[in-house]
Amino acid sequence: MIDGLIAFIFGSSLGSFLNVCIYRLPKSLSIVKPRSYCPSCRRTINWFDNIPLISYFILLKGKCRYCNSKISLRYPMVELITGIVTVYLYKRFSFSWNFFEFLFFSSLLILVSFIDIEYRAIPIYICPMGIILGLIFKLYESSKYLKSGIIENLPIVNSFKGLVFGLGFTYLFKLFGDLLLGIYLGLNNKDSIEGEKESLGLGDVDFMGMVGVFLGTKSVITTFFIAPFFGLFYSLFAILFKKSHIVPYLPYLSLASFVSLIWAEGIFTFIGF
Repeated sequence: MIDGLIAFIFGSSLGSFLNVCIYRLPKSLSIVKPRSYCPSCRRTINWFDNIPLISYFILLKGKCRYCNSKISLRYPMVELITGIVTVYLYKRFSFSWNFFEFLFFSSLLILVSFIDIEYRAIPIYICPMGIILGLIFKLYESSKYLKSGIIENLPIVNSFKGLVFGLGFTYLFKLFGDLLLGIYLGLNNKDSIEGEKESLGLGDVDFMGMVGVFLGTKSVITTFFIAPFFGLFYSLFAILFKKSHIVPYLPYLSLASFVSLIWAEGIFTFIGF
């Protein structure tokens, strides 16, 4: 019980840092300096007003202490989600290398999801950075295998396979989807759909490469085919009520990636692969 509470406090604090990244990275601002401040009045936030969840709901009641402007609900949502994910990963992997590896990966999922929700795009360097750091994680993990005399099924080898498969498979699907979209637009004499001329963005391709690095080829497949089901209901809502075809897709890819982290092997075992 106590260890789960500690894990939640650690995770929600990490979520507080992710909130800083979500706000600042798309604006090309430093995530180190200055200290956290109110986006409306620019006043520096006191440490006691920056306590995850408690400050928002109890101390501030969702408003800035100085200018009384509303604070986005996104802040406690990110803290809560990160806290819950951290507790789950700790319960599954305990205090291990895999815990830190998958907590880092899950943090990237949360980061790109909420940036995509707000801006409909993410900074181009986030997923490539995730790929590089993921390979470093796997390289370190492989060194422990080699020290034990194990040379088969090295994590770094599987990670490279996942990277190549994730990038290649998704890019081929993007080319095929762009072709079909071009045919559709041509047949209907349309230049674009709300400015969109791509079935998938290159950011989605990089994202799937990152999934391959951390989770392997099987998770690339499960992620790619599960994500549309998560996005279906929002897509119908957006088309029917918002009259929009543009859907932030990375949140659904992220959710599907986390499902793959938990159940990918079980899914493939169930279907007989």
